[in-house]
Amino acid sequence: MKNYIKKGYQLIHILIINLCLISCISTSGSIKPYQNNYVDITNNFSLEGKFKLSMKDSKETGYFFLEKKRNLVKFNIGKSYLLPEKELLLDIREDLDLNKLISETNQDELNLKFSVLKVSDFIQIIIGQQSDLSAYADLEVFKEFKNENEFLPSKISLKTSNYELIIFNKKIYE
Repeated sequence: MKNYIKKGYQLIHILIINLCLISCISTSGSIKPYQNNYVDITNNFSLEGKFKLSMKDSKETGYFFLEKKRNLVKFNIGKSYLLPEKELLLDIREDLDLNKLISETNQDELNLKFSVLKVSDFIQIIIGQQSDLSAYADLEVFKEFKNENEFLPSKISLKTSNYELIIFNKKIYE
């Protein structure tokens, strides 16, 4: 009888471990890789990556998952995979305040004025398209590609006198 109870506990432990491992999967199996050689801002797509925001006195790092469907853009921003994510739901014609990338504790300490970019301009910069940056006088954009054949930049730097935001693109999905 004790042997059956011991085997039952082992089975329950194995089931719990398997359930935890399955729940840790971050991307859905229904998402497929991007097939085209050009990302158009009018298409629906999802983008996964990391960011690093460097300011004079501090740094913020984290990951993001951007999902664009029609005119809606959903940003999931996280600092650590163990902490809850921040979710932003924006229209592509709205403005994106970069203060939302900074944790509340650092916002109180820094009191810096960050750029407000149009969401459409921000997405165009991230996916490597040319955009009109004349409205952002202090903003400089640098793009790096791993290979010459790639259409999506692997690293994008947005730099001003107050901060530098570096975005590392990992994967793009349809």
